[in-house]
Amino acid sequence: MRTKMYLGLALALTVVVGSAQMFGQDNSGIDSDIQMLRADIRSDKTKIMADQMQLSDSEGKAFWPIYNEYDHELSKLNDQRVTLLKEYADSYNNLTDQQVQSLADRSFALQKKRIDLREKYFKKMSKALTPKSAARFVQVEDRVDMLLNLQLAANLPMVDKK
Repeated sequence: MRTKMYLGLALALTVVVGSAQMFGQDNSGIDSDIQMLRADIRSDKTKIMADQMQLSDSEGKAFWPIYNEYDHELSKLNDQRVTLLKEYADSYNNLTDQQVQSLADRSFALQKKRIDLREKYFKKMSKALTPKSAARFVQVEDRVDMLLNLQLAANLPMVDKK
């Protein structure tokens, strides 16, 4: 069942990226598709988290409100990520050195924010649960994130050197 959920998550992202792969083409109408697929990904991710965390009822009562706060903050960062991806797609055929530098700088800053967010919620969960449970949360998040990043990397065209 876990493998099925991971594959579903990967497939959903592939569809989002595949839709965005009209690099150089008009991408009007993609926003509603992205929002729908992001909701599906969040739902699948919640199922994965529940499966992997193996929480007792009392642990779940402490965990899920904190996780929902985390997910809300993460969705704001994911909004920024989608914006960067769309900007890359929109200007892919005509990227200037300045645009590439700007995209890279914002991407690095966004990665730092994601790490800071995970650290913040590791601390919250360590206090509400145990450090081991908080570490498990981070591990699950890292694995899902790596899976999504792998799918994204496999589907995004490289910057043209010319």
